[in-house]
Amino acid sequence: MLSCSDRTNKRIILYSSKSPGPTVFFDTTDGVFIDEKQAKLLISSGDAELKLTEIPYIIELRFTSLTFFDSIRLCVISGTEARKLIDSGGACVKVLQGDDERASLELEEKLLLGATVAGGTAATAAGVASIPFAMGFTSAGVAAGSTAAGIQAGMGSVVAGSWFAALQSVAATTLIGTAAPVVLAGAALAGTGVCGYALHRSLKNKDKQERVIIYCSRNHGPSHFFDIKEKEFIPKNIAGDRLQRSKCQLKLMDLPYPIEFNISEISFFDTARSIDINDTEAKALVDSGGAVLKTVSSSKNSHS
Repeated sequence: MLSCSDRTNKRIILYSSKSPGPTVFFDTTDGVFIDEKQAKLLISSGDAELKLTEIPYIIELRFTSLTFFDSIRLCVISGTEARKLIDSGGACVKVLQGDDERASLELEEKLLLGATVAGGTAATAAGVASIPFAMGFTSAGVAAGSTAAGIQAGMGSVVAGSWFAALQSVAATTLIGTAAPVVLAGAALAGTGVCGYALHRSLKNKDKQERVIIYCSRNHGPSHFFDIKEKEFIPKNIAGDRLQRSKCQLKLMDLPYPIEFNISEISFFDTARSIDINDTEAKALVDSGGAVLKTVSSSKNSHS
């Protein structure tokens, strides 16, 4: 398993002109948005590298093993770190099952194999920018006998704009150790089989009526999954089926999650679905054990 501790500890700063957060820069290490001055200081000092990507970026939940894979740092992270990144607004979760999950694991194996072929720890120390080179992408083309060569043989013609073409472009135009470590993560990752999905919409524009299933590895209920619509804890296999078959969103939260009772306006707010609910539904959720009532006095505008 490829954990972040196995990879470079170098800080990664994401840049997106369409960021949903307060700035266009997001620090993946601390899980916070930072201003331009901070970003420039970290990058110019060599303590961080810049990546161009969509924000929020994707944290993949491999459903069979319930492990989280960071699509930017290309490593497995803990549930606590995944939740921190998602709660910050800088990342969102993508559930992988079936072929998508297998593709994710295969990519991780290729990255590990590529790092071994290129010299193990030396390839890792070169950082994320060295991944194309470790796989066999070079400035002169695909190296014979490399991991990249094996992939190319299986895929046939390389389509312009594909992930394979993007990695080759990075290898042809990037020098490991230069002063400009900008990696085209958006192009290289968004088109891969491991992602297999279009750019995600902003978390702020989510469909408020879709089914929401909460996942918490340390919840108090009979399972890790709680279906808000049905107001019940559900086993892993049923959660997986609902996530695959219905318009459904997975959220990482503590259980019981808070239903906010606004004492000033006498209203109830569902913090998982980000919608107002009536007292009957609030009571049903609290009685189910999946939610807890929390008294607040702030205005509804704080949720907009």
